[in-house]
Amino acid sequence: MRVRHLSLPASATVLAGALLAGGWFAGPVSGRAGAASHVDSPSTFADLPRDGSDLYVFTSPDAQDTVTIAADYHALQLPGSPLTLYPFAGDTRFEVHVDSTGDARADVSYRYTFRTDDRRTPGSAAAVTAPTRSLADKSVVFRQTYTLEELRPGKPARTLVADGAVAPSYAGSRLMPDYDALRADATAELPGGGRTYVGQIADAFLFNLGQYAKIRFGIPLVPEFNPVQFTNANTMTLQVPKKSLALKGDPGRNPVIGVWATASRRSLDVQGGKAGEYVQVSRMAQPHFGETMFPDGLPVIGVPGGLSDQYQSRTPDRDGEWDAMVKQIREPFGPRNISQATGVEAPDNPRPDLVEYVLHGLKKVNAHTLNKDADASAVRPAELLRLNMNTPVSEHPQRETMFADDPQGYPNGRRFVDDPDALQMRILMGGLIGVNTDALTRYALIKTPPKPSTGTFPYRALPH
Repeated sequence: MRVRHLSLPASATVLAGALLAGGWFAGPVSGRAGAASHVDSPSTFADLPRDGSDLYVFTSPDAQDTVTIAADYHALQLPGSPLTLYPFAGDTRFEVHVDSTGDARADVSYRYTFRTDDRRTPGSAAAVTAPTRSLADKSVVFRQTYTLEELRPGKPARTLVADGAVAPSYAGSRLMPDYDALRADATAELPGGGRTYVGQIADAFLFNLGQYAKIRFGIPLVPEFNPVQFTNANTMTLQVPKKSLALKGDPGRNPVIGVWATASRRSLDVQGGKAGEYVQVSRMAQPHFGETMFPDGLPVIGVPGGLSDQYQSRTPDRDGEWDAMVKQIREPFGPRNISQATGVEAPDNPRPDLVEYVLHGLKKVNAHTLNKDADASAVRPAELLRLNMNTPVSEHPQRETMFADDPQGYPNGRRFVDDPDALQMRILMGGLIGVNTDALTRYALIKTPPKPSTGTFPYRALPH
């Protein structure tokens, strides 16, 4: 690769770094955060409970006939204290969708809906009034429960969990001395196999602000640190048998699935004063998709009604006909920025390799055409998080996945140890078409998630 020398005024670097840090830390300080991948879309910037932050999909390491799907919302929550409470929205359908045929439509969806029983005295915030080790204790004065349904086209909804308990926001060690016990109370077994956990977790996002600044803004000297290091998020973590997800129930013949998550809020019928239909307000699949492909997102300046906003309300089956989105993928701005920040020459546009990996999956790894029973003529381009369920579980997971001889992990699903910024940087700079991109991430300082995940379901680190 050719390297060219390029200088950037120190004052511009310092200012840009301050803007970036301010954009991130405005989240916990002001109570505001961004959309999918934490900062993204103006439309969800002020709608935190429905603000999708991260989606993870992987073969369960201790139950390898199952897949674990984790959909995280309302990121950048403050560390636990009696003054903070981050409930799930009760007027919203949170759904995880799975496409096994490749037509970019859901072959099965899992829908969570929430109910709240609030018995707190006026002025109090904590969900409990005394040290609590069980969600059955009378000291729990703010309770949320949920219904989990399985939805398949042409079939009636099947209730998997009718009255599941939600683990409330961590209120500190004095009031919640054993949050792990509360999490156990909030873990439900599913009929036919699998389980689900709903509650708060330590954010697992392996984020590197220094690398992100190079991708998003072309800034070379922003310090490397993880702005979500001590923050929490809400999660719906679901484990289901592979046969429930695979085309024709056969993960051996049809191992590839595409996954995305949505939040849909009930609208208001203004004329009648009644609740109307549910409207999709948030969508997420691949990590950092909006930030690396849509220049009008957040931070620092977002454009209301722009591409990043439009993405939140669109369905994947329409992605292929969305010319503006396809153009952004084929002619991305990220490589130019990385080149400016590093001096490494960017691949020329157009980029069919990016179109393939984003909208079709990798041909020999996780494209839907690998499913033997799939109708190739019906497969549609769509931005999904794809997983080949036949990929063996790695004994020693590597954060840079395929670039470190680990076939698991993003872009083949996504695990908590995967490094999306490093991976995006390498992919944008031609890593999928044979360009040696080792030097771009060799000296990265951020190499692990904020807190390690556990070895058993739900695999999530306890909240801070």
